[in-house]
Amino acid sequence: MAEKEYTVVAPDGKEITLIGPVGASQNEIIAQAQRLYKPSAQPTTATGPYLGGDRPAPIPQQPTPTALDYAKAVYEVPATVVSGAVAPFLGVGKGIVQNIQQGTNERVDRPELAQEFTYQPTSPVSQSILESVGKVLDTAHLAPVTGLNVTPRISQAGQFAPVATRSVVQTARQPAQRLVQALREEPVSTISGVGAAAVPEVNQRVALAQNLRVPVPLTKGQATRQLGQQQFEAEIAKTYPQDIGKPLIDRKLLQNERVLQNFDAFVDATGAEKAGEMNLYEVGKVVDKALVNKARDAKKQINAAYKLADEAGESAEKIDVTPIKSYLDGLKAEEINAPVITSAKIKLADLSKDGQISLHDLEEIRKMVNRVSGSTPTNMAFGKDIIGRIDASTEGKGGDLYKSARKLRSAYAREFENVGVIDKLLSKKPGTTDRSVALEDVFSHSILKGSLDDVRAIGRTLKKAGPDGEQAWKELQGQTIENMKSAVTKNIQRDQGGNPIVSPKQLDVMVKNLDSDGKLDYIFGKKGAQEIRDLRDTAINVYSPVAGINQSNTSSALIQALDRIKTSSLSKIPMAGPVYEFGADILERRKLGKQVQESLEFNPNAVAKELRKGQ
Repeated sequence: MAEKEYTVVAPDGKEITLIGPVGASQNEIIAQAQRLYKPSAQPTTATGPYLGGDRPAPIPQQPTPTALDYAKAVYEVPATVVSGAVAPFLGVGKGIVQNIQQGTNERVDRPELAQEFTYQPTSPVSQSILESVGKVLDTAHLAPVTGLNVTPRISQAGQFAPVATRSVVQTARQPAQRLVQALREEPVSTISGVGAAAVPEVNQRVALAQNLRVPVPLTKGQATRQLGQQQFEAEIAKTYPQDIGKPLIDRKLLQNERVLQNFDAFVDATGAEKAGEMNLYEVGKVVDKALVNKARDAKKQINAAYKLADEAGESAEKIDVTPIKSYLDGLKAEEINAPVITSAKIKLADLSKDGQISLHDLEEIRKMVNRVSGSTPTNMAFGKDIIGRIDASTEGKGGDLYKSARKLRSAYAREFENVGVIDKLLSKKPGTTDRSVALEDVFSHSILKGSLDDVRAIGRTLKKAGPDGEQAWKELQGQTIENMKSAVTKNIQRDQGGNPIVSPKQLDVMVKNLDSDGKLDYIFGKKGAQEIRDLRDTAINVYSPVAGINQSNTSSALIQALDRIKTSSLSKIPMAGPVYEFGADILERRKLGKQVQESLEFNPNAVAKELRKGQ
């Protein structure tokens, strides 16, 4: 439809610019100008040209606005904007009906038809507000004023509307229309430059989540990792939480619940009975009992072997201890801080004759040194050195029974004494009967703080410690999962079901820490470790949207404002009544509901085909 600009000069010299259809009459132009005219304080004689033809008659000055004019503005401003938005659509509808009734084939988008449904403000206050707002928006290119309750498909507010009014309408229309249209339309692929090899990732993500011990159903957006689809799901859930978006919210609640259930399922799979967030002490007791009993049984075997050697006379063989005595005599200054040196020197002098001592007596000295060397770090260091020299002097000595006993004793040292973490778990604090490691800290020292070698050493020892040891290892496995669960749910955020919300970032950190040196594979085996990685990857897909998702409520608020039009007072304003039906049509709830259903019940194979087409 062709339009042109008209200019009218008022008696005070003020120019009034209008936009209207080509061919408008002078009477129409003057009438519209009178509605917009606001006299200056000092009127002057009009001399400017009139672009529509001959100069029109002088425009009379308008009276000062009254209280009624201000009252009218309350409904006239939104009524003008809203009616201008829907007028073209209503006009088209009327044109279609007329063509059917009259059997004609005229254009249905005629301006006169739309003008019938356009509300024209009569109050100078309304006109002034529309003019001012329109100029601001037009100049600054601002988003729509939400207080005007502009519908998302605002068209031209009347074919002969004031410039200011049309500026308000058109400025408000564009961003709102783009937003709503993006949400209403079918989400399209945003993947670019992706090869065919990447497409099966949709199927992989779905299969990964479905094959967990407790399956986690993904949404279409989570499976595809598409920005457009994820934005749609997020906005619908925020905008319509009570109806259309509720299935999406329910799905999020179900996903969080099932991710948490997977942790519990893993713990059950280990066979742990004591493992739990608050059960570190109980787990420590189980592990300690198994280690202590294993060490005690080993010592019993060693003592029994030495006894057999003694009874067979094999322990009577003499050993030259001159090198050991010379070493101890040279540590006079060190004796002050290491009393174990003095104790060994005195005991060796009492039992040796002419530098010779029996294997039996030398073993007794060894036991004594081991017993008294734990008071201080310095004492322990010298005690370990003395024991090493004693063992070196007895290497290969004695008969077969003695050698068998020595072999058992060496094995004990390798398993319990030479492994730092196990030695620490079994040792006491210097000069006390207290444990070096508290029972509630046993798990941390066994799994978290130790190296892979430490974890392997503990695992080997416990697995050979009979039923108690096997159960202790299961408790360490289960507590590792419980520790993960506790770490990823430490935040105070909870979902509507009261469940803590899993942190995918923290879960990723936990898995990577255990995976970095091979602990994850050793503790759970190859298959179990992969299950945990799969849970981590699924959690990332569920909780971590792709970059670019709008987390604010800005767009949601806009759509909610549009939704409120249906029930607002505008439905009772003259010329604005049709907005009720129009707004309901715009929201297209049925279409949105269908899209939501597709987001929840999508076919991965079909989605893969869609992605291939979009490449």
